[in-house]
Amino acid sequence: MGFLDRAIKKGISEGVGKAVGDAISKTIEPKATEFANQAAQKMNQAADNTANQMNTQTAQKPQGLSNLENAFANLEKAAQGYVTKLSENIKVCPSCGRPCEAAQEFCPECGAELPKETMAQSAVCPNCQKQNPLGTKFCQDCGTKLPIAVQEEQAAAQKNEAVMAEWDTKLGAYPKWNCGGTGFYIEDDGGYYRFGAEFKNNSAAAQNAVVQYQQILMQNGFAPAGQYPSQEHLYKMINGTCYHVDLEHCFDGGSESPVIYFNIGEPTVGYHYVKPEPKKPAGLKDLFKF
Repeated sequence: MGFLDRAIKKGISEGVGKAVGDAISKTIEPKATEFANQAAQKMNQAADNTANQMNTQTAQKPQGLSNLENAFANLEKAAQGYVTKLSENIKVCPSCGRPCEAAQEFCPECGAELPKETMAQSAVCPNCQKQNPLGTKFCQDCGTKLPIAVQEEQAAAQKNEAVMAEWDTKLGAYPKWNCGGTGFYIEDDGGYYRFGAEFKNNSAAAQNAVVQYQQILMQNGFAPAGQYPSQEHLYKMINGTCYHVDLEHCFDGGSESPVIYFNIGEPTVGYHYVKPEPKKPAGLKDLFKF
């Protein structure tokens, strides 16, 4: 197999994967491989023709080179159309991502309700009816939001709601997060609970959200405490239990994905530590005290 063969097949494989996701690409992989083989053969033939013409034409741009450029330009469009055709009978579960047949209404893997549209239908513009390439969020002709984008937003909202429903049982002592973002999760990290959110391509919004939540905490009685008080570590004593929120390491994992840590524990030297007043320098009167 030549370099061009490998490059073409790799490009088509990656294009299919990006368009429909790993689970779907595996489902249609045999057909995708066949398509890649045919495309590679055609592109190799175009390359051979170009090489032959370039050996005999040097004064001007050879026609063979134009043919090769056109072939490459059309390859992506052909791949998109091929993937769209394969996806006419496939639905994707919004909960677990499993590929399902078009006639199915509920996912056989997790029981979630499947979307009404197939993958191909989800890329059809509801305004102008254009069939857009899979993976497109807005219509390429009129800019209307496509069904796939609406489905993804609804699925994300449902997952966020499910996570926030867990807040009362896992983080009931803390005020709920209502500062935006998506992709919520709550994880038990060996004594700490971690709450995370995503602000895709918007690190400024992520930072503002953390500041906003810090203010909400302080409005609800959380405050700096201990020997080294800091607004990045807030505490509240409730019925003899000290609740702690760690905001210091929010962005260790990335500027667009803040993570807030919650645990039970007092600060250094204790929650009720009070810094002693500095001693006053001794005066003459102090020397003659009996």
